[in-house]
Amino acid sequence: MNSLNSASTLETHLETQTVIYPTLQYLVRFLPWNGKRVFDHLREECKHNPFIIENSDFHNSEVLLDDIKPNWYSPIAQELSLSEHLLGQISVLSIPSRQRKALTYLTQWLSNSGYLQETPEVWADGSIWSAKELEAVVPILQSLDPPGIGTRTLQECLLVQLKDQPESLAFLLVKNYLQDIANCIGNTSESKQNYQVLLQKLNQNINVDIEKIINAIHDIQELEPRPARNFGCCDASIVTPDLKVELIAGSWQISLAYEVKQRFCLNSEAIKLLQESPKSRRDTQQLEALLQKARNLLTVLQQWQENLLKVGKFLVERQQVFLQSRDKLDLVSTPQQLVAQSVGLSNSTVSRIVRGRYILVCNQHSQIIPLHSLCVPVGVGGRTPQQIQQMLLQLIAEESSANPYTDEQLAQLLKIQFCLPITRRTVTKYRKIAGIKSSHQRKLTDKKMGSKSKKQGSLLKYQS
Repeated sequence: MNSLNSASTLETHLETQTVIYPTLQYLVRFLPWNGKRVFDHLREECKHNPFIIENSDFHNSEVLLDDIKPNWYSPIAQELSLSEHLLGQISVLSIPSRQRKALTYLTQWLSNSGYLQETPEVWADGSIWSAKELEAVVPILQSLDPPGIGTRTLQECLLVQLKDQPESLAFLLVKNYLQDIANCIGNTSESKQNYQVLLQKLNQNINVDIEKIINAIHDIQELEPRPARNFGCCDASIVTPDLKVELIAGSWQISLAYEVKQRFCLNSEAIKLLQESPKSRRDTQQLEALLQKARNLLTVLQQWQENLLKVGKFLVERQQVFLQSRDKLDLVSTPQQLVAQSVGLSNSTVSRIVRGRYILVCNQHSQIIPLHSLCVPVGVGGRTPQQIQQMLLQLIAEESSANPYTDEQLAQLLKIQFCLPITRRTVTKYRKIAGIKSSHQRKLTDKKMGSKSKKQGSLLKYQS
């Protein structure tokens, strides 16, 4: 009886353990990595695993061109940053406050070399200034130190530095014969022939000799091709796109930027040696484990690329209009949950794929954009948060500066013009996210600018 009682008190505990297969482990690890990191990992694996090798027959069509610098190029970084150097000059300029702010905003678009990147339309996108306003302050930026700052091309950079010598031969060469003088650089027989070709072209309009051309080219070489090179700057982050889209027959088509899997394959010779080796050898088991690992890695590599293409293809098909216009108002709401359901992957897998990955948009002005920028959450009324902010910016750009719209009025205008049912409280939320001041603050800013303009006008009238 006692034994029965003791037996009845026994409890059975069932434990479940999650077993993650090696291929799944590798896949989870690879998903958030970009192609370059995966490639580096596989290349490192080749050093320790004789059964996986880099495919010698593979020829990559993508050529990476490093920035070619002359031998004398050795930038000396100063403690003062370019931004600080420019802002100090901008603060003492006798220009309207709005122009000063636009000029300060424009400095954000300077590259580490000192060139202005993108177009006026891109500068103005999401800002309180129009493309015309920002374009108007470019000459002011180019008048600042260092010479050549704020230019768009090498030719413009050199011409700005030669603006005080408009009648010089150096100015003429840069303006009309920049490629020709580039062909003359060097001591080869070809460069000497190019000097004669350039001389013949010039003698059709002006009378010059080789000596004058050599001296003019020497003066051009003394100019600074990278105006910002002597200023301290932080290293620019380098991103590697895994996907690329191209416009083919009126539709955007996606593909892998480069296929990592084709770069690696199993080593058939090593496998043959393993099969022919005596089974009694102690290291046979270890070698078989390495062979299985190599097979698992190549299998995972295939799955990694397929999942990446699945997600990318769905997003690109959904954002065809946006890729064509690059207007944020054309973005279609595409939350991660929708992507996961549509491509048959888990939400966590889609999150790993989208996060920190980039896509190359190939067209006349190629651009690299984050993949997550196509995966937009749903906002109010099925619109994206970016779309709502753009609508607000559009309405405020059209308002009367003397009587700006209140949040309540903006809510009503959004309902009328964009058929967007939205409350005043939600308008306030998105207005603050977009960095837009309240109607009261916008009105005060306009009054201050008007008062300052009157004072400047009175001063000019008094001086005249």
